Amino acid sequence: MSDIEPSRPILRRAGRVALRGLRPLALPFLHRIQLRVRQAAESAAQVLLGRLDDLSARVERVEAHLRSEAAASERATDRLTLRIQALQLGIDALRLEQGTRQEAITRAVTATEERLEKEITAVEGRLAELTSDRAAAIQALVQGRTDIIHGFVRERTEPLLARAALPVGDALLMRLPEGFLLIPAEDASLIVAIYESGGRLEPGTVAVIQAVLREGDTVLDVGANVGLTVLPAARRVGPAGRVIAVEPTARLAELLRRSLVTNGLDGIVALHRCAAGAAPGTAELNIGVTSGHSSLLALPGSERSETVEVRTLDDLVPPGTRIHLAKIDVEGFEPDVWRGMRRILAENPGMAVLVEFGPEHLRRAGIQPGDWMAMFTGAGFTPYEVDEATGAVRPARPLPALAAVQSANLLMLRQPVEVYPALRVA
Repeated sequence: MSDIEPSRPILRRAGRVALRGLRPLALPFLHRIQLRVRQAAESAAQVLLGRLDDLSARVERVEAHLRSEAAASERATDRLTLRIQALQLGIDALRLEQGTRQEAITRAVTATEERLEKEITAVEGRLAELTSDRAAAIQALVQGRTDIIHGFVRERTEPLLARAALPVGDALLMRLPEGFLLIPAEDASLIVAIYESGGRLEPGTVAVIQAVLREGDTVLDVGANVGLTVLPAARRVGPAGRVIAVEPTARLAELLRRSLVTNGLDGIVALHRCAAGAAPGTAELNIGVTSGHSSLLALPGSERSETVEVRTLDDLVPPGTRIHLAKIDVEGFEPDVWRGMRRILAENPGMAVLVEFGPEHLRRAGIQPGDWMAMFTGAGFTPYEVDEATGAVRPARPLPALAAVQSANLLMLRQPVEVYPALRVA
């Protein structure tokens, strides 16, 4: 051991001398190693820069996608764009420091990538929500268009269906918007009028009836004829309502009775085969060539007549019955009908009256238009003219101008028109 220990310092000195001698020889090799390390670092930096470029491209694609969806979710897109721009600034800052902070860049890039993945996932989820919302909106839009198309088809097909007439015995069965009606086969004028109007012979009058009435109301229809206004009134008041129809012509009353049964309305409509007048009795009804022109007054062109029972409306309608609307179409016989319904007028201060004003009928009856109008205004009614084209009503013109028309349906109201919110006022 004593021989070995003294030799160690000598060996160390010899090693140092050898290293100093080898340094010039090792320097080129060390330089090559340093160059390779630097190249490896630069290559790693280029890879990281490529990843940063890819991330930037993904950010730009997300921004472009969000901008295309800005109309649907502007606020959410703005917030997300600001966050992505902040991330972009962070990436740019990392690029500036990549030469000296490769490890920091790697960590930052990884963290940024994770954050972007989360942001992209959130954006994709939002886009899915927007797609779902738009699908629902599109579905609603399609449904709305479908409803419009169905309504358009109904508007076009209803008149076409009304023009189909089926012979039933000595009558024709025609379809109206509210149901089927039997029309006398011999009444060519009425058949043509119904055919051409698509079942709406007086569309404005029907619209007023439907606007004034509500479900459960009671209606008087004096001069019901074949039921052109009876059916709309019955459909409007429904099973809880009541229509009291009066028609003196035997043939028309029988056809109307059969029509009511055909439509299942015989439980709503009480049909009375008689004329309405000032006092009970009998009278001669002059039958017109056109069904709706038959009259208890003298009628030019009438080829026959029939004896009919006459009853007062006060007799037909039980006391205490609340009448909401009375439609009167009796070809100039209105004063007699009016005198026979005094109790009904007294019991129903809010009742509306729909009546035909026909100057020619009044001349045959020997009644002055002013006296005829005073019969209603004296009882507290205000007259409104019915526009048959639109269904709207407007205050009646002065009597001289009104007397110049051939015929007009008037709505008489004791209450303000505002009481009838569904009624259109021109």
